[in-house]
Amino acid sequence: MALSMGPMMDQSFVHAAHAGHGGAATSPSHAGRPKLDRIFNDPDGVVEDGVRGALLAHPDIIAETANPRVIKRARDTGRRKVGVITGGGSGHEPAFLGYVGTGLLDSVAIGEIFSSPTAVSFLDAMKEADKGAGVACLFGNYAGDTMNVRMAARDAQQAGIRVETVVATDDVASAPSGEAERRRGVAGEILMWKAAGARAEEGASLDEVIAVARKAIANTRSIGVGLTPCTIVANGHPNFAIELGTMEVGIGHHGEPGVSVQELGRSRDIAKLMLEHILPDLPFGRGDRVTVLLSGLGATPVIELYVLYADVADLLKEKGIEVAHRFVGNLFTSLEMKGATLTVMKTDEELDRLMAAPAESIGLVRVGAGAAAAPAAEAPAAKADPVEALVKAPTGEKYVPRSGVPVGETTQVIPALVDAIVKARDWLSEIDGKIGDGDHGINMAKGFARCGEALGANPPVMEKGLDALSDSLMAGIGGSMGPLYGRFFEGMAIPLRNVEFLDGKLFAQMLDGALAGINSLGNARVGDKTLVDTLQPSVEAFHKALDDGKSFEHALIALSEAAERGRDSTIDLVARIGRASRLGERSRGVLDAGATSCCLILQTIAKELEAPARKHNA
Repeated sequence: MALSMGPMMDQSFVHAAHAGHGGAATSPSHAGRPKLDRIFNDPDGVVEDGVRGALLAHPDIIAETANPRVIKRARDTGRRKVGVITGGGSGHEPAFLGYVGTGLLDSVAIGEIFSSPTAVSFLDAMKEADKGAGVACLFGNYAGDTMNVRMAARDAQQAGIRVETVVATDDVASAPSGEAERRRGVAGEILMWKAAGARAEEGASLDEVIAVARKAIANTRSIGVGLTPCTIVANGHPNFAIELGTMEVGIGHHGEPGVSVQELGRSRDIAKLMLEHILPDLPFGRGDRVTVLLSGLGATPVIELYVLYADVADLLKEKGIEVAHRFVGNLFTSLEMKGATLTVMKTDEELDRLMAAPAESIGLVRVGAGAAAAPAAEAPAAKADPVEALVKAPTGEKYVPRSGVPVGETTQVIPALVDAIVKARDWLSEIDGKIGDGDHGINMAKGFARCGEALGANPPVMEKGLDALSDSLMAGIGGSMGPLYGRFFEGMAIPLRNVEFLDGKLFAQMLDGALAGINSLGNARVGDKTLVDTLQPSVEAFHKALDDGKSFEHALIALSEAAERGRDSTIDLVARIGRASRLGERSRGVLDAGATSCCLILQTIAKELEAPARKHNA
């Protein structure tokens, strides 16, 4: 596999990763369908089928691209302008594809339900939006999105496309005001897209578009209130519960717990509570002009949103705050969750003009609100200087074993990994659902299964299999696990290049490569409640066993035992990185899903290699 995404990646995986739903999805037997009051064919094909339906319903607004997980504007402006893009998980419709259109976004990358798009999809969205003036990528503050955008942006820049990014952090409930960099991006992203998209239509430069996007999100605050949970169809059940008659104040768009659970009050009580969190945070005050966005979370009746908006408007008027622009409806949802998100943005003359500017998309239409459309001008050209690859190939003298396990006897390692992960699908999703989205097993199984299908009945040697697995995960599953495990397997494969035998020393280098791949994308350490809690102690245990004179076989046993201890250690840890980190003490007492899948991967590899290692006395 290539060390950088983009043109060097095996593109067959990009399209195979999302194949199978070009027409109506084939329904599994009714016995295998989750018993839900929901509309779907294949529970694992909801995204593909939904995107296909959106394209058929709105051919005048959105269009397909060569990548089935990237949507672009149906009508090109025909002039040089800054491309404005975003990306995110499905299940939030009309976000994200619903904001592609005039005065808003030029393209979007689409992920699985509640999961970041892949780096490949973000890169393709950047390429589709590039008209010679650079690309502004505006996205929410989630670990998977950050990783995938980072890789895609570097590859785009290597291709000469200048990319600048802005991360939305408008959710006041997800971190204290002094730690804004930890806050989630929620419905405030829409106002950021609106401001940046309108400025780009005016012919602004990339720097100017980025500046207004930053100003928009810096002046925006949001909070959500959840009344019921939501269900990912492929899971078949909710991952959390909200007791009838109560509300989760500060709930996230994926069901992340909020700041408190309170008795459900009247609409005016809810409005007052939400504003008590939002207004002091910026702060907003008497004399301010604001834009208000009130979005349902998917199942709240629209009339009830208007009841709530009326109370919000009354309270703002009482405080001397003028509502200049307002957007009410199901604008940024969470499947069928009941509840609402309130977003307030302080406007100045520039933001006021941009909020009033015309826009046309599935999710938002703005006819101009009395403002004259700015004349369309050519944006200044922008081109990036090439950058170095994110992960560099190792340097120094290569180690080539002269004896050990013949690589021709490693062909069953990857099929064993595929089988193990696919069988653990529901278990891994159940673990993830306790403090996460519940999609870890679903997405991992998809990526591994697609690799198994691509390799067929005659799997290759371990090196080629690891490369194929890396490509499949990078191109197919998104989230944070796609890039992390993609780099993991890529790092393992590199030491195997052009060797005929595998021994303990070479396998130690493979483990080092896996750890280096993980570290190239993040800064997780042992104790953070991540897969590093499994991986790093396992690598260290393998090295120690070899240093103590143990055979390859016995070092593999030590690796397996350390992996299990590392996995189990996460039960007593509080998450410090990733989405679960916002739960604090509520993340203690359960296994980490990434640490669990890493343990399964390491133990499966060890098991497959133990017998050959013993046979060849490696």
